[in-house]
Amino acid sequence: MRSLLIAIGCLAASISLPTLANGQNQLSDPKAAVQLFWSQLYGQGGSTLYCGKEFAEESGQLKASAIYSSKQLKSALRCVTDRQCGIMNPRYVYMASDLHNLYPALTRVELVRRNAQFGDLDDSVPSKFADIGCDMKTSFQLVEPRDEAKGNVARAIFYMHAEYDLPIVGQVQMYKQWHQMDPPDAEEKARNDKVASLQGTRNRFIDNPELVEQQINN
Repeated sequence: MRSLLIAIGCLAASISLPTLANGQNQLSDPKAAVQLFWSQLYGQGGSTLYCGKEFAEESGQLKASAIYSSKQLKSALRCVTDRQCGIMNPRYVYMASDLHNLYPALTRVELVRRNAQFGDLDDSVPSKFADIGCDMKTSFQLVEPRDEAKGNVARAIFYMHAEYDLPIVGQVQMYKQWHQMDPPDAEEKARNDKVASLQGTRNRFIDNPELVEQQINN
């Protein structure tokens, strides 16, 4: 009887495993992940997230931009350097390498974006990059992406929160509104498929947008 109970317990545990939030465990080198990002995920080119600028290949004008930034990740884990973060939390290298959290961005835009928090800004705030045709507002360490990027941003943040138990930096209700106003389109769904083929995990909030209201607390 005891052995039967143990077997049942093990079976129950194995059945529940797919529902656990464990993140990806195939990419453990952030630099190698960036190389894979350009060679495989965007090997045929694409468009930048924040400005919608088309590109054919990797260049010095582009960066692999982390939506949940390196600064925010280290702050959440209470560490300073990559080495310290890896020692304190073995999952750090997988978080920092997760392709679901990386999007192409113009280098000049990323320099402003990476140290800022996402937020809604007043309509009177002009676009920081209007000179290059980019509708992105910035003010006092806040950035508001163009409407076509807001859902992608929200779903990447929800993914990092759900998979790695990271705190959501910013206003949860705002991100939910962004998610609703800019639902997953064909390009984002195709990207989700590509990322899954490269690292073995999917963004559940792209596959099932209704999960945001069920799994993300205000």
